[in-house]
Amino acid sequence: MRRLWPFVLGSVALGLDAYVVAGLLPSIASSLGAREATVGLGVAAFTGSYAVSGPLLAGRAGQRSRRSLVTALLVFTMANLATALSPTVGVFLGARVVAGAAAGVYSPLSSAVAAELVGEQRRGRALALVLAGLAVGTVFGVPIGLSLAQRWGWRAAILLIVVIGGAALAGIALRGGELPAIPASGAADRLRSITRPKNLLTVTVTLLTGIASLGLYTYLTVVLSAGSLASHQSMAIWVWGLGGAVGALGIGRLVDRCDPLRLSAVILAGLTCALIGMTQGQVPGVVVVSLFVWGLCGWASLAPQQHVLLQANPADGATAVAANASANYLGSALGATIGSLLVAAHATPSVLCGSAAAVAALALLFQLARQRMSSKT
Repeated sequence: MRRLWPFVLGSVALGLDAYVVAGLLPSIASSLGAREATVGLGVAAFTGSYAVSGPLLAGRAGQRSRRSLVTALLVFTMANLATALSPTVGVFLGARVVAGAAAGVYSPLSSAVAAELVGEQRRGRALALVLAGLAVGTVFGVPIGLSLAQRWGWRAAILLIVVIGGAALAGIALRGGELPAIPASGAADRLRSITRPKNLLTVTVTLLTGIASLGLYTYLTVVLSAGSLASHQSMAIWVWGLGGAVGALGIGRLVDRCDPLRLSAVILAGLTCALIGMTQGQVPGVVVVSLFVWGLCGWASLAPQQHVLLQANPADGATAVAANASANYLGSALGATIGSLLVAAHATPSVLCGSAAAVAALALLFQLARQRMSSKT
C-alpha cells in the first residue's frame, strides 16, 4: 500500500484544483480585470473538460499506464502553472480547460492502476486510499489554499497545486518497475460498455449522489446562515470535513470485506438520513451529527461504486471507472446549478436540504434496483 503515495498526492492536487477556484473568484476577477461570473466559468471549464475527457481518453491511456500517468500529471501541473501566471481571463479559462482534461485522464487511470498493483484482496483499500486524496484535497486543501490566498494572493493558492502535482509526478516518474497495463477496448465497445444497464445504473447512482452531496455542499454557508450554527460556520465545515476524511479513509476495508452493492445502499441510506437531519437547523446537536454523517457517507460512496464497476468490467475497467468519476463531477456541477436556482428563488435552508435528501433517496432507489438486477444473474 505504501507504493500508492504518488497516486494519492495526485488526487490531493485534483481535489484542491476542482474546488479552490470557487473561493478565489473575487480576487481573481479583480486581478484579471474581469467579472466574477466570467471567472466562474473556470470552474465549469475544469469540471466539464474533466467529465468529457475521462471516458474518451482514459481507456486507451491504460495500455501504457506509466507514460500516460506521467503525461497527464505533467500537462495538469503545467496547466496550473499557466493558470497561476495568467495575464488575462482568456488565458486563465484556456488553462482551466487543459487542466481539467488532464485530470480526467489521470484520476480514473490512477484508481485502476492502484487497484491492480495491490491485488484483489486489497482492491477496496487501494481505491479508497486514492479517492481519499480527493477528499483531503477538497476538505483540507481548500481551506489551506484560501489561507495562502489571503496572505499572498490567489496565485499562491494555485502554485500550491503545482507543488503537490509536481511531487506526485516525480513519485510516479521515478518509481522503479513497470506499472500494470489496464485493459481497454475500442471506442464503440467503450460506449456500449458504459451504456450497459448495470453500468448505467451504477453511474446514475454516482451522478445523483454527487448532485445531493457535493451540490448541497456548495451552499453549505447558506444552509448554516439561518440556523443555530450561524456563528460557528467554520467549526461546522470542519465537522463535515472530519466526517469526509473518516469516510474516505475507512471505507476501504469494508469494501474488501462486504458486498459493495449492499454497502453502497447502506451508505446512501445514511446520506439520506443525514440530509433530512440538516433540515433541523435550529437543533445544534442534530445538525452537528448530520454534518458528520453527511461528510462520511458522501465521501465513502465512491469506492464501492468503483469496485463494482471494476468487477463488472474486467476487460475495460478504466473506461467504466472514468465514466463514474465523470458522473461524480457532473453531479457536483448539476447540484450547484440547481442550488443556484433555488437560492435565487429565495428557497429556505430547509428546502435546500430537503431537496438534496430527495435526490439522495432517489439514488438509494436506483441502487436497490441495481442490487436486485445483480441478484437475478
